[in-house]
Amino acid sequence: MEEKKRMVDPFWLSVGLVVLVGTIGGVLYKYGTNQIPGITLDKLTQIELSTQTIPYLALLLTSVALFFFAGYGLRDRIFAANYLFYPVIFLGLIMFLLGRFLTGIPLSQRGLGQVTALLTDLGIVTTAFASWIIFKENFSPRTVAGVALGLVAIYLIGEQ
Repeated sequence: MEEKKRMVDPFWLSVGLVVLVGTIGGVLYKYGTNQIPGITLDKLTQIELSTQTIPYLALLLTSVALFFFAGYGLRDRIFAANYLFYPVIFLGLIMFLLGRFLTGIPLSQRGLGQVTALLTDLGIVTTAFASWIIFKENFSPRTVAGVALGLVAIYLIGEQ
């Protein structure tokens, strides 16, 4: 029996979905930061401990713990749970979430395109360096040139 050729390569389909969902998320996030004036690191780290907030904070922490416990318990039964709740992957996703959360600070001060371009280029440079150090990845001269262009882009975009 002849195997059917796929219309769309799954790799490029997943890349397209990541870009689409990321773009929609970025636009919604920028829309939200436009609605809240003065987002700063100081304001994001302010926590009011009172008789009104402590029960809600306890519920929030409990629900996060239950979410992790339940997902971790499903690891042997559902592949997506095994993938999501694999400890190092889960920690990486938490770090991504924290980074995105902190993106609200520069996003509240500059445009979406400018912040996205700056963070993307910085991410390329720092991730390539970390990959070289941690995973001993080798880069072709073209890749090194691309990273160097990223450094130029960081300079040009960030100079405002």
